[in-house]
Amino acid sequence: MEINSEENLLNKFKDLEITSDSEKLRFLEETVNESVKFINCGLHYLSRINFANNNLSYALSFLNLSRGFELLMKCMICYKKYDNTKEDRRFKKHFPTKEEMMGYGHNLNKLRKEIMKNYQGLFRGKTFNSKMISQLKEDRDFISKDKKLIRILKIISKYGTKGRYYELNYITSDNPKYNENPKFEMEKLIMEILKKDEQLGNNFVNNRDNFLIDNKIWQEIIERYIKPNLNKFLEALSRQFSLEILGDKARECNAIDKYAYLKDYKVKNKDADN
Repeated sequence: MEINSEENLLNKFKDLEITSDSEKLRFLEETVNESVKFINCGLHYLSRINFANNNLSYALSFLNLSRGFELLMKCMICYKKYDNTKEDRRFKKHFPTKEEMMGYGHNLNKLRKEIMKNYQGLFRGKTFNSKMISQLKEDRDFISKDKKLIRILKIISKYGTKGRYYELNYITSDNPKYNENPKFEMEKLIMEILKKDEQLGNNFVNNRDNFLIDNKIWQEIIERYIKPNLNKFLEALSRQFSLEILGDKARECNAIDKYAYLKDYKVKNKDADN
């Protein structure tokens, strides 16, 4: 009886078609929820990366971060397209087509540039208060100009496009390229930061035989110089939800409020307005 019940449930699920806008929006909100969980999981594993550990933490971090940010930005594109077309009866579909979404691929910087378009014309004739305008301009400048963020996203994106199978590509290629390894690119960035931070750099060089100290320095660089950029990027993307840049349906998405550092921002602005 139990097997038959499970088969019936699976058959019903297979026959399920999501056709109404309300069902698609509910599914979209669940996907936002999933994406932010992926990002937070990736940030957790990023904190566990150190000088001596194996590739597992890199793989788990890059896997979750690449999938999470890709999903989140693609969801934002869906919300924005829906908001732009919902009142225009010339459009039969409110969401991007499957072909449009596939065109973005797994390239996080390509998606970042698409998200940047949401700031166009935002500061002309709008009713945002001055603090909101200042914050959004800061977000726009950070997303578009911060070289470290762009480089980190490029590294994570490399994992999403071809780095997942780097080891197999390396083994099977007649002319393997080590710089296609996102782990190598991340460690290269960390070493460059070490050279610029004199105190950490000297401490690292003077304790090369002490893995405990080396690991601590490695993790400190990640916590101080790499994770803050990803957190700030997530916050900036979150404000596109909270300030209705993506439309009122995106503003109703509870998932982004729950996971993406918006509570402090709302409290501060509420106090400022009072």
